[in-house]
Amino acid sequence: MKVNIKTGLILGLIFLSGGLRAQSVENDLETRTSVQANIKLVKNLKLKVSPEIRFDENFSIKKYNIESELVYKPYKFLLLGATYRFIGDPKDNKPTEYLHRYALTAKLKKDFGRFETAFRLRYTDFADDDYEDGSEMMRYKASVDYDIAKCKLTPYVGIEAFQQLDGGDLYKMRYSLGMDYKLFKKNYLGVSYKLDYYMESLRNKHIVSLGYKIKF
Repeated sequence: MKVNIKTGLILGLIFLSGGLRAQSVENDLETRTSVQANIKLVKNLKLKVSPEIRFDENFSIKKYNIESELVYKPYKFLLLGATYRFIGDPKDNKPTEYLHRYALTAKLKKDFGRFETAFRLRYTDFADDDYEDGSEMMRYKASVDYDIAKCKLTPYVGIEAFQQLDGGDLYKMRYSLGMDYKLFKKNYLGVSYKLDYYMESLRNKHIVSLGYKIKF
């Protein structure tokens, strides 16, 4: 009986400490809306242009940006990209801060039946959310899309790791799921949910996105 009481107390303390830790985690909510235009310039070269607005949990504008990316496809399985992002960061009782960021990307793609798998390696000079930090990052992303037969919906899932180049520590993990819906020829509506799990702080970010894509 004594052993059972002691075991129960230990398990109770573990459960209680876990509950206290869970309660201390900061959870942020962010919503995003965007429009993306994919423009074919010449063979194997296209331009992506995407304005985006980000809102905080009170639906006030948190940041806005416009991103342009040149994508070159030297092989069927390989895409190379160079990205420039212009960012507007509104401040309370201060002038809006404007920032310039860039990224370099290499992406491998492979189809397995109706599944499309991809692995993306990206270098950035920002951490996606902490623009003012300006820390350099390597981002590793794996994703899977599924083309449902005779259906306009294309669901996908992904996982991404953000690694700080200064010190080599993992900054955060991003888990995502979503789907694209084909409205009509070359026009798509997309919705997604992302969870950012920060490695060195008790913080999570929940991101809900709604976007419109058009191809030319």
